[in-house]
Amino acid sequence: MTVSRIQFVTVPVADQAKARDFYIEKLGFEVVVDRNGPAGRFVMVAPKGAQTGLVLVDYPISGVTLTGPLHFQLDTTDLDADVVTLRANGIEVPEPQAMPWGRATSFHDLDGNGVGLLEPSAFGNRPR
Repeated sequence: MTVSRIQFVTVPVADQAKARDFYIEKLGFEVVVDRNGPAGRFVMVAPKGAQTGLVLVDYPISGVTLTGPLHFQLDTTDLDADVVTLRANGIEVPEPQAMPWGRATSFHDLDGNGVGLLEPSAFGNRPR
């Protein structure tokens, strides 16, 4: 196989526009793509500079079953600062916990999808 990266993860949402605004305004993501497609609006958001995006869908996709909340993990270099920012943006975030793989916390988006936030240790960090 010649696969080089994960391009995007499809995230089920109830309202695409509200979800897009949440990820941009509350998490500081940027819009990668936002245009009409054959099945509906195609909206991809991502952290600035990221190689993988989140496609926010509020409509059925042929051949894909989206059965509700999922979980994904975001990498950070300053978990404490990010927790302060998220809380200032009105997001309920538990205190970070120390794990062998790093310090972590999690929260939910508007649709109940779990968003993990990890400041990895050498034990749990993916080699670059």
